[in-house]
Amino acid sequence: MAKLLVVDDDPVTRNLIRAILTRDGHELTLCASAPEAIGILYVEKFDLVLTDIIMPDHDGFEVIQAARTLRPEMPVVILSAIEDKVPSELAAAAFARLGVTRVISKPVNPTLLASEVVAAIVAG
Repeated sequence: MAKLLVVDDDPVTRNLIRAILTRDGHELTLCASAPEAIGILYVEKFDLVLTDIIMPDHDGFEVIQAARTLRPEMPVVILSAIEDKVPSELAAAAFARLGVTRVISKPVNPTLLASEVVAAIVAG
């Protein structure tokens, strides 16, 4: 189906995402940090970036900025529990300003994740 870059510092979440999305035929590149993901964005082309926001040292906002700089048309989907830490209206405004396609809350709902990723790819 699509080539996806997945960025999350939690190995359990990465493995869960891999299980869900590879079952649907997606090709995944998994990264444990923002710097790792940004480096890969410079050398590989992806159909979509799925990133956590709150990570140690560097955050998902840096991944989003790199994705927007390198491929402004590429959909970016956030998978995060940020609503637990930031008011939802503030987070939504920040994400809209950054051109984020969709926001999926943690913990991961497998059906929702699969459908939102496909919807984001179709919407472009």
